[in-house]
Amino acid sequence: MSIFYEMDKNFGDLLDEKKNFLFIGEAGSGKSEIVLNVAAKLAEKTGSRVQVFDMDQSKPLYRSRDMKDAFAHKGVEINYQLQFLDAPTVVGGVAESLMDKDVYTILDIGGGHNASRVVGVYSHLLKDDNTVPVYIINPFRPWTKSLQSINETMSEIVTVARLNRIYILGNPNLGYRTSVEDFMEGLEKLDEMLGEFVTVGSLVVREDIFEEASARTDRYLFPIELFLTYSWVDR
Repeated sequence: MSIFYEMDKNFGDLLDEKKNFLFIGEAGSGKSEIVLNVAAKLAEKTGSRVQVFDMDQSKPLYRSRDMKDAFAHKGVEINYQLQFLDAPTVVGGVAESLMDKDVYTILDIGGGHNASRVVGVYSHLLKDDNTVPVYIINPFRPWTKSLQSINETMSEIVTVARLNRIYILGNPNLGYRTSVEDFMEGLEKLDEMLGEFVTVGSLVVREDIFEEASARTDRYLFPIELFLTYSWVDR
């Protein structure tokens, strides 16, 4: 049985149909930005309770928890656990939220296989048909520049997270200054590397180039706003 799950559906359909979402992938693939945008979209569209669990213990910046106060006004609750030095911590309330059919639950996991270990304890809940493990791939990142590197990283993450299925979501970007040409080059890279095994039918694109990118591909595009910005970053 293929590990790839619901790849015949676009990402928008899954947001309409499912309640729980787990975002995993390599470091720097863009998970936290996507998590914030998914949470904001679900809260606005459904009016339901949306809970984000920031379980990333691998970096001090670009974390969904940094938007906790701002997103409270959007109807999104962002949960996290403070760390002491490098001691591992577990965010409370995850299992309860995953089992609550009236709540949309989104798990933001740190990059790489070490950070993904925290997911394993919830693996029995993440195999529910109402839950989608979303694996983010940015073909411009160091660990996804070849099919071999993608396979190695993906296998490590899926194994330690104890997952039996994943939905692939492409996120081809070079940061704030990504052009439409960069995006299309990234899409082409994804097809070249993965096309023999799976078609990545849904991709993330920055909202200000969404229309131009949409005119150049028939794939489903999920536009995002960049929330995690810092004053010292040259944009």
